[in-house]
Amino acid sequence: MRDWTPKSMAFQPFGYRFEIVSPLKSSDVKATIRKKKKGWLEVKNGARGWIIGPFVCLWFSAFDKYGPMLFGVISSTDQGTCIRGRAGSDLNGVLIFSLLIPFIAFLVAWMIASDALGLAQLLGISLVFVVGGPFLYWSAHKDRRAAEPLVRFLSDTLTPAGRSRRSKSANFRIAKTFRLIVSGDLHDGSVNPATIHEALLRTGSGDFVILEASEQEYLQAASRDGLFVLEKRDGSHLPHYRALRSNAETSNEAQPNDTFTFEEILAAFMAYGSKTQMPQYFSWEAMRF
Repeated sequence: MRDWTPKSMAFQPFGYRFEIVSPLKSSDVKATIRKKKKGWLEVKNGARGWIIGPFVCLWFSAFDKYGPMLFGVISSTDQGTCIRGRAGSDLNGVLIFSLLIPFIAFLVAWMIASDALGLAQLLGISLVFVVGGPFLYWSAHKDRRAAEPLVRFLSDTLTPAGRSRRSKSANFRIAKTFRLIVSGDLHDGSVNPATIHEALLRTGSGDFVILEASEQEYLQAASRDGLFVLEKRDGSHLPHYRALRSNAETSNEAQPNDTFTFEEILAAFMAYGSKTQMPQYFSWEAMRF
């Protein structure tokens, strides 16, 4: 599903390709997405959107209309169902701008021919498209992985791997002393593997999740370019630590050694919350402020 290899660095202002394969029938896939997605106006971040025929469109926020978006086509296969499409940081904005280019070019040419366009207006329009256009495309390419939570939602909801992760997490017992804080909001209710899983699943750009035993003893994760960074603190008199990959040789060279996948971060939270041993691929480095 994810591609962190160097070839993924190709210029992708229209988002990156994704493919989700599910053993479910296409009708069941659609029903499951409709059941699991959030309502359009729900305040908390998370996948929401529509399904019309074979097309699915998801976005992440009720307020940011130029935020992460996913567009895919649902098709039946011999193995079940496949969803193929593109996910990016501002698919609708980039598409609208691209469609405007030929229209504006035609309009400018007509106005020049009609002597209805002065030099100042021509320079202004040229500046918008010559400078603004490349900046828009570059920004969309740079931030394309902000849509990863949407792809992650489909994978977690529709695939056997997603069900396996939830089943494995359910074996942990989170200590009752822990509190869960999601982007500054204290979770109201018991903290268990399911609530931690859901909190991490809908963590996008600017979001963070904290599993807290006390104000000075906690584990926290934040999203970065579709992956996660992890930090912890073990007491007021101890420094703040950030997680690094203990064996960088086992990770993809294109992935920084201080970022981790959803599966790895989920395993860390389950271990921390159940007070069991952390996965061995984490090492800890004191942070200096």
